[in-house]
Amino acid sequence: MAEIFLSYRRQDSQSATGRLADALEAHFGDERVFRDREFVAGEDFVDAIRRSVQSATVLLVVVGRHWLDAADAQGRRRLDDPRDFVRLEIELALAARIAVVPVLVEGATMPAAADLPASLGAFARCQAVELSDSRWRYDVEQLITALQARYAIDLDSAPARSGEGPATLALTRVASDLFDLALHPTRLIARQQTGRASDSARALAFVVGAIWGGNMLLLFGFDIGNPKGSSLGQALAATASWLLAGEVAGLLFAFLLAAALALAWRVVGSGPAFRRAGIVFAFIYGGVWIGLCTGMVLSGSAVQLVDSTFFARVLAMAHASAAAPDAAFAAMPELRWGDAPYGGIAAVLLVLAAGLWAATFVWCVAAWSAFRNAFATTRARSWLATSLWLAMLAAVVWLAKNLV
Repeated sequence: MAEIFLSYRRQDSQSATGRLADALEAHFGDERVFRDREFVAGEDFVDAIRRSVQSATVLLVVVGRHWLDAADAQGRRRLDDPRDFVRLEIELALAARIAVVPVLVEGATMPAAADLPASLGAFARCQAVELSDSRWRYDVEQLITALQARYAIDLDSAPARSGEGPATLALTRVASDLFDLALHPTRLIARQQTGRASDSARALAFVVGAIWGGNMLLLFGFDIGNPKGSSLGQALAATASWLLAGEVAGLLFAFLLAAALALAWRVVGSGPAFRRAGIVFAFIYGGVWIGLCTGMVLSGSAVQLVDSTFFARVLAMAHASAAAPDAAFAAMPELRWGDAPYGGIAAVLLVLAAGLWAATFVWCVAAWSAFRNAFATTRARSWLATSLWLAMLAAVVWLAKNLV
């Protein structure tokens, strides 16, 4: 999805919008600028607008001299119609807290709040920019500079000017996407849903990489792949075995959770849902896994500072539990802080781990609204689907506990 969404009225500013779009596309690239001509024939127009606006970084509203009083065939003002597409675009952006920038063209002025529908009252307070015909090129360049500086929109042409290669550009883009996923998960996830077959491939690649990254953290954080006394070959074999087993198990677990979630969305009436639910869930699952593993490494490091033999004793207890569960539980090793030389540092690490887990939970809750955007549905239906999914998981756990 594009990061710059152009909102305009054809009967008001089509020519000026076309000039502006050409300049933005030449500078940022075609894929980063969206206008209504990008819609595919037969696509649900309202759903496409919602997905495109909610995945954008900034909404540029091109306002001409007749933007406010534009009327339909019956003489009614378009802005007063709740189904008006320009009104819908601005309402969606304001509700999603996406930056809205009025762009005044052809001598237009900003409308007053009293002249707008109540749902667009905040639009009158947005800082506008003016593109004058007499200094068009200069004004557009100033707008582009502001988009780069304030909203960090990337340039497709940057490698050609800086001498960077495609590999460097790809790494930069991945880093930018990961940063955006951490701060604006719903926006990034929406941007990955273009309707193309490659959407699923990107989601799968992300979750595979996230599972691998989390397993690598656990591997080195707890020294899983390097048994004491092992040779280099044995250590490498153990590492490869750990990573492969962890990847397969993680992917299988993610697939089962995504399948159950897609079924829940299907039950609440969202039609075929596996692809859309799977794409969203892949990004959320991957992000949560990285957060959990990082917190586990921090907490594990704290335990190691306090008692370096604790995990070895826990592992021995786990092996003994197969023969005598009650006795093994009674012999659960204790973690003593009294004489620990690094107890203060360990406490700090535990606080950091708890904070990271809390932040991961908050991030997950925020990212979960990406489902509502993907299915273009209400908050009530989204929570209904989530509740049904959690009930299904609870039922599976209960059955497994009582039948095994």
